Amino acid sequence: MDRGYIYVNKNNLQHNIEYLNNFTSKELCIVVKANAYGHGIDWTVRTAIESGINWFAVAALDEAILVRNLSDDIRILLLSEPSITELEKIATYNVDVTVYSEKFIDAMIISKDSYKIHLKIDTGMHRVGCSPENFDNLYDKITSSKNLSLEGICTHFPVADTDKKQTTASIQMFKNTISKINVDQLRIHADNSASNTYNNDQVFNMARVGLATYGYTISPVKALDGLKRVMEIKTRISNIQNRKKGEAVSYGKAHILEQDSLIATAPIGYGDGYPWNSFPDGKVIVKNNFCKLIGRVTMDQILFDVTGLDVNIDDEVIILGSSSDNSLSITIRDIAAWNKTIEWEILTNIKDNRLNRVEIDI
Repeated sequence: MDRGYIYVNKNNLQHNIEYLNNFTSKELCIVVKANAYGHGIDWTVRTAIESGINWFAVAALDEAILVRNLSDDIRILLLSEPSITELEKIATYNVDVTVYSEKFIDAMIISKDSYKIHLKIDTGMHRVGCSPENFDNLYDKITSSKNLSLEGICTHFPVADTDKKQTTASIQMFKNTISKINVDQLRIHADNSASNTYNNDQVFNMARVGLATYGYTISPVKALDGLKRVMEIKTRISNIQNRKKGEAVSYGKAHILEQDSLIATAPIGYGDGYPWNSFPDGKVIVKNNFCKLIGRVTMDQILFDVTGLDVNIDDEVIILGSSSDNSLSITIRDIAAWNKTIEWEILTNIKDNRLNRVEIDI
């Protein structure tokens, strides 16, 4: 080990997929944008295909191309409209594309290439999506065209993880909007990892699950206790030093030692995606003990207090995961709390160009 390892657990990912499949009757579309939430897009897609997953969702056309290069047999859903200049790539790589603007739809029709599309309705997110009032117009335009194949209708919920009542209202708005059309042959999808735990409306037949796939539940209702976390991050002690009471370490001298201390260094920092604001609340696990960060996180290294422990260079340091005796753990939620942010940001910032990615299956 040099800088550290990102361990991704194949058994846990496949367990989560099976668990989610048993939890819902909807077909699963696994969200693999942002390098599969830091888990590695190639690894995640290959593993999910082994588990029978046929649908994958991405945010960028370049991501779609990466996924398509892994298999010609799967379906890939681009979650928003790209630039009109990318239309040829959409056709070439056989990507389903989410649409919601008349200008983009018109450009697809004019191009004469064939496209598989999903019409998105804005039911409260107010980011992208056609208004419910404009749905009939766009639906008619799509279904009357010769080269557009309407494959699905969808929406996206803004507060599915915190407010079941508002999400239920969005579901009703969506259902009212599509109530006049025949949806029997379409994929109707709105649910994410949160709303999929409580939305049992039979009109929906596909769910776009991201965070839950990787072992995290964010639902406002108690559910999905059987998920297993897929990722662990471990590094090593690279330096050990004795420092005196009153001294300070790291940039800004932001922490003054209150006693003589044994300080260890590990070669991981914000350049690897370990967030700068982890100090002063952050900690690591060394030899089944929590060790607090001492001083600011730097680009390539962190420092932590190992006073009282018998430690050596190259001893294991757990950044994310559980201690060897399973008595202690550090979760993505913990790291997010130290940084006053959300789990998604922590996961998607993890870099695998400096940390080695290793598959485990235990």
